[in-house]
Amino acid sequence: MLILMEGPLEGAASPPNVVAPRGFDRQGLMAAAQALRHRVHVIPPGGALSAAEPALKGGDFQWGVLYGSAFSPERYQRLHDEARALNITLLNDVAQHRDAEELDRTVALLDGLTARTEVVKSVGEVPTALARVRLPVFIRGAVSSAKELGWKACVADTVAEAQTLVTKLLALGDYSRGRAVLREVLPLRRIDKLHQGFPLSREYRLFVLDADVLAMGPYWVAEDPFGGLTERDEREIRALAHEVAKRTKVPWLAVDVGQLESGEWKVIETGDPACTELVAVNPRDLLGALANGLEQRAGC
Repeated sequence: MLILMEGPLEGAASPPNVVAPRGFDRQGLMAAAQALRHRVHVIPPGGALSAAEPALKGGDFQWGVLYGSAFSPERYQRLHDEARALNITLLNDVAQHRDAEELDRTVALLDGLTARTEVVKSVGEVPTALARVRLPVFIRGAVSSAKELGWKACVADTVAEAQTLVTKLLALGDYSRGRAVLREVLPLRRIDKLHQGFPLSREYRLFVLDADVLAMGPYWVAEDPFGGLTERDEREIRALAHEVAKRTKVPWLAVDVGQLESGEWKVIETGDPACTELVAVNPRDLLGALANGLEQRAGC
């Protein structure tokens, strides 16, 4: 297993007990990989994979575990093709990467597991979408939301507010890639904290390989303020992540789930672990479980 880390390696400091703003923990992942004696190669930002290390050229087949910030489809395609030329196979192909990252590509497959959702490509489609998903609605791009800007940057209470948010998101190509997603506002179980004016909920992030959950941890905070998961909670969210992976057919997947006030769990979103923050997940535990999972595949 080869770790392909896109720089820079510098990481921002974390506020006390809060995980989400800390950014991508490249240093932590690299230290964990080295402690477990996995090879690590750093790719220059925006650079070619072959620039990571001349020793990458040629050699036996290897699984390549890519990690960095968000990759455009074009950038991921280049890295994927460069890796194949070096006899390295990334854990997701290009279509699987996009299925994990772009919610509108797979949300129809998650019916019953997640919030009711409508996808629009223009502001003119908003009124029709709102006839199917009632206000208030959570609005995000196909790739990500603007929750770092606060609640009102994501939630519309009126048609006019929805149109304004959709207009802004469609102009942000990195967020939307030309599509805005209008979602039912779920009655999530709240944590008594705010992040940049955004109310925090009880959410967990799970990392899944071949529909098997390898690791999980709280999304927003370092420790679950509700005292950790019960056996029933853990069983339910593992089953939920397993079902998401089966339906989407994405082999290497991050699944975010949130608990409703009723106690039920719902899917919030998915992502490719190649560009997903580890949040409270221990990088050494994750890499150890990932290596074990890959050893069970043919061709390791």
